[in-house]
Amino acid sequence: MPVGWLDRFAWKISRTRVEALVAESHEKATFLFGTVENEVDVWDLFDIVVCVVVDNQTLRDRLLTRTTNAFGKNPEELAAALGRNDGVESTYRRFGAMILDGTRPATEVADAILAAANRRIVHPSE
Repeated sequence: MPVGWLDRFAWKISRTRVEALVAESHEKATFLFGTVENEVDVWDLFDIVVCVVVDNQTLRDRLLTRTTNAFGKNPEELAAALGRNDGVESTYRRFGAMILDGTRPATEVADAILAAANRRIVHPSE
């Protein structure tokens, strides 16, 4: 990945759009998945932030074997993804995120996310 590439092409989230999602969701749970360069700019809008972590070998295997996306197959992209992965868990812990083991089966991870969301939802009738 060339120097400065992320400055030009990084995925960024729109605070205005997330605020609109919050306003539209009312009492329904709304989930956003993924990571973007400026995500800390919108974390205050969420009731809970979850970080699904995997070790570098698992990440490498998943990036190199998936068929739905080519990102990570290029050596520079793979190196960047692995380099970012090294500090992800500690960064998210510092911000108070719930940490989940992404090497567990996907259904278990999804169930843990839903359980965490259900504990956070406050129902007006209660």
